[in-house]
Amino acid sequence: MSQLAPSQTSVSISKGNAVAFLASFLWVVAGFAAPTKSPFAIVSMAMGCLLFGWFFVATLIGHLTSESGIVCEEPLIVGEVHALLGIPIAVRLDNPNARWPILFLSVELLVSSDGSLLRSPPLLLGTLPSMSVGEFNWHVTLRKRGEAQIHGIEATTTFPGSLIVRRFFFPFDLRLAVLPAMYRLKPNVDHLLQGYRQAMGHQPARPTSMEEFVGVRDYRPGDNPRNVCLALSTRMPDFPWQLVVREFADTQDDEVCVVLDTLVIPESGEKRQQALYRLEKAVSFAIALCRRLCERKHAVRFLACQPEGETIDIRLQNPARDIPNLERRLARLTTIQNRQRIDRILLRRREVSDAILLFVCLDDEPFDTRQYRGAALRIPPEWQASFVAGVESS
Repeated sequence: MSQLAPSQTSVSISKGNAVAFLASFLWVVAGFAAPTKSPFAIVSMAMGCLLFGWFFVATLIGHLTSESGIVCEEPLIVGEVHALLGIPIAVRLDNPNARWPILFLSVELLVSSDGSLLRSPPLLLGTLPSMSVGEFNWHVTLRKRGEAQIHGIEATTTFPGSLIVRRFFFPFDLRLAVLPAMYRLKPNVDHLLQGYRQAMGHQPARPTSMEEFVGVRDYRPGDNPRNVCLALSTRMPDFPWQLVVREFADTQDDEVCVVLDTLVIPESGEKRQQALYRLEKAVSFAIALCRRLCERKHAVRFLACQPEGETIDIRLQNPARDIPNLERRLARLTTIQNRQRIDRILLRRREVSDAILLFVCLDDEPFDTRQYRGAALRIPPEWQASFVAGVESS
């Protein structure tokens, strides 16, 4: 592991200690200049001398213990991390001085995210002995997808009462790709496809042997009589007028097309902030939905509009391979301002494919009555929140 010398070293004056030092000096001068030497004046003058001497000795100790040539070992950090999922960062500082320890060492970590520079709370180490190494650990949680940068650490050393404060800056310049947050979905999200089939008239085209049993429900007109479960139907209070049928999930059904809404109207103020907040949640929900569909053996196609006519178009079949690629693409997702582009994608999907069409949208307003829009199962923000069981945070 490589060792870094500080790129910047600065010495500053502690304003509080400098004021106290000047006050103690004036105290001593006033005591000597007093015309009468009462016992109280003598005691006060002695205390002023002790305080003045303490500042002088503390400054000398601070100077000697900070001239040690401190070095830092650059941390090893992965290049990708999920938003809201904390990552550990460990930094080791080495005191190569064979004579003097480093006293009262505090270290801050400098991280920038979304254009803002953030400082961690300082970690304090009372003593770093000579020829030894001290380790400082942080647990950093990045809250927004995109890109983050770990600029480095700033180490500060001083002695209580010292007039000087010495600072060392060690640059890292480590960049992290912050992927969208990982959502855990509730089991009822699987009902999305079932409800879509029933609403749009989709019927399973494959035999039951290729489907996965998920439970039973009450018989409805149009159900296949072969799926009636006689063993459970006989237990119903209104048998034979009340029957139950087995329900299956087709794990090899038609392709599922997930379309993510990226339209954010260029407005200022609270409305735009709400739309951007909903976009972040919709991105994480869309990824979690695609992951669940892939795990259920569905062939998934993901679509999202981007500026300058670009469209994200990814086919997902293997969750272990394809979902990480989708997360990397959506980490850099930006918004558009043209609603017609999304409408054209929805219309095009209905014209060229019989895929199940799921539209993860950002607004609560209902679709208009045009048929191609009604053919998509719309998942508004309220539904997204109801399907999310939690966020991976540790």
